[in-house]
Amino acid sequence: MSDESVPPENSTSPEATAEPALPSTPGPEATSTIPPPLAPPAAVEPVTNPSDPAVALATPPPLSQGGAGPVSHPILFHGRSEEYFRIWIVNTLLTLVTLGVFLAWAKVRKRRYLRGSTELLGHRFDYRADPARLLVGHVVVLLLFLGYSLFGAVYPVIQFGVLAVAILLLPWIVVRSFTFNAHNTVYRGLRFRFNTSLSAALKVYLLEPLLIPVTLGFYYPAWQRSKREYAVGNHRLGDAYFRFEAGVGRFYSTYLLAGVILFVAAMIGGVIIAVFVTRRTGVQPTLVQLIPFFIIYAFGFYVSRHLIYARLFNHVWNHTRLDDHRFQASLDPGKWLGLQLTNLGAIVGTAGLLYPWAMIRAQRYAASCLRFIPHGPVDAIQRVGSAAGSATGDMAAEFIGLDFGL
Repeated sequence: MSDESVPPENSTSPEATAEPALPSTPGPEATSTIPPPLAPPAAVEPVTNPSDPAVALATPPPLSQGGAGPVSHPILFHGRSEEYFRIWIVNTLLTLVTLGVFLAWAKVRKRRYLRGSTELLGHRFDYRADPARLLVGHVVVLLLFLGYSLFGAVYPVIQFGVLAVAILLLPWIVVRSFTFNAHNTVYRGLRFRFNTSLSAALKVYLLEPLLIPVTLGFYYPAWQRSKREYAVGNHRLGDAYFRFEAGVGRFYSTYLLAGVILFVAAMIGGVIIAVFVTRRTGVQPTLVQLIPFFIIYAFGFYVSRHLIYARLFNHVWNHTRLDDHRFQASLDPGKWLGLQLTNLGAIVGTAGLLYPWAMIRAQRYAASCLRFIPHGPVDAIQRVGSAAGSATGDMAAEFIGLDFGL
């Protein structure tokens, strides 16, 4: 009996799978004791035609990929400048007309568009905040500011009292802001959550800053790292927890470089003022004549700010985990600075009208530099607790969550 006359039992040829085999009378071939030859694995060629229905059915959905190995998925941003310009111009006009009352609604519209334009694994994010909750937070901040600036001018004791209250409320304000924004950010029907750890907020936002003047500013990069760890490590998506595992070395080198840029900008501005004073001995420069110094220093601050963002973007995201899932960032600091400098020129040259274009441009580039690497099916991330428990938690977060613009 030749190989051609006895097909393998697990053959996948079209003739063998088109119709079910009919029962037949056992014959010599059916009663043969010789086992059919097994086809070697190399002889079975995979079907690569994407239009084949069998291939489409065998392909797992996007969120279930990742079991065969670490496959990175891009973060897609679908925002468009003309769409965001319409949102931005309406927000600006209505905020001016309502003397700032519409600012809460403007913030919700902005966040809803930017997050709704961000896509991961075929699903977009959503923002479901109630603007009235933001308005309450804005009123609290406004009252503190008015109490400090107006009543403090007449009664200095009140000014110190309001400042002390604001400092003591800072950890609570931070926790409420993180809780509010996490609760109202949704992905695949799952809400982000923030662990309301007030004691940790007290340590990070009240106790650690005391070390900055004691160490003559040397502790400042470490404090920035602590704030990132607090913000990232207390967030979760459903029952999956975020972790932050970055070291402090990159923070120190980044802030040292930014400090050098600010120092050089201040020196250049100081030399300009010194030359002016030397030419006119005994004449103090006026505020108008100090404008070149402020412009140079502001430019140095702008460059150092975006340099910090660019250098820490990769460091922070590459050391952030969502359970065993991880992120991969590849932002180019030089390209980011060039993008932001052209954005600044476009905004200044058009008196702010190209701000929406600059915003969308920056968001698109940052998203293009970030990828998500799942470790196993992402569908395994579930909602926290039962339906009744989740509803109770959602109502509690909605009740205590306020946004203060942080």
